Amino acid sequence: MTELPEGLVDDVQHSLESLHALDHEIPVTDFLIPEEEAAPYPGGGSRTLVTQEGDAVSLGVVIDRSVQTTLSRSDPRKRLDSSNLEPFCALTEEVSHFVYLLYCARFGRSTTRLELELQGEVDKYLTSVFYLSLQNEGAVSTRLREQLFKNVHFDEGLSSEDQDRYRTANALAYRYCSYLEHSFLRASRLSDLSRETRRFYRLSPREKLERIATLDA
Repeated sequence: MTELPEGLVDDVQHSLESLHALDHEIPVTDFLIPEEEAAPYPGGGSRTLVTQEGDAVSLGVVIDRSVQTTLSRSDPRKRLDSSNLEPFCALTEEVSHFVYLLYCARFGRSTTRLELELQGEVDKYLTSVFYLSLQNEGAVSTRLREQLFKNVHFDEGLSSEDQDRYRTANALAYRYCSYLEHSFLRASRLSDLSRETRRFYRLSPREKLERIATLDA
């Protein structure tokens, strides 16, 4: 049993499905694993667990206790600010991984760990923009992108391969979200923003990297 505010995980999942025009999938809440029960599994903290045996894929989502505690005290649906932005993004990234893995499974698509992290990074930005816009009469600080992608620290316990992947995903998402902000958000071209992000979501891993490479820095 989690200590998260009632309905928060479902609301984040619905937000992502709406942002990307996806059919509603199985609720992620059915796949939440208490942190203590996830101790035997690889990794630590918030994470999405994936195992595959033949064609069968099993999923589980773990939300770090500190993330739960902070969000239970400060519901991001009521007020998203510096006190709860980081844990909100940690939650959003795991929900994003879950939703994207289901999307890939539904259409028989393959994905990579880098693409999964990249989409999670983009999704945390889009979801934060969505909530902040609702709470501030459409206004979103231009500092948000810097907060999400520049003020980050990576767990020193990660392997060098994992650290490289997280850094690469972070840099790619920063570049892509810079494009979204300058091309669509500042001009309030929200319909065009939706078309762009939904198209990006459906690109293959290689096509996403190629798309970002074509953007102005």
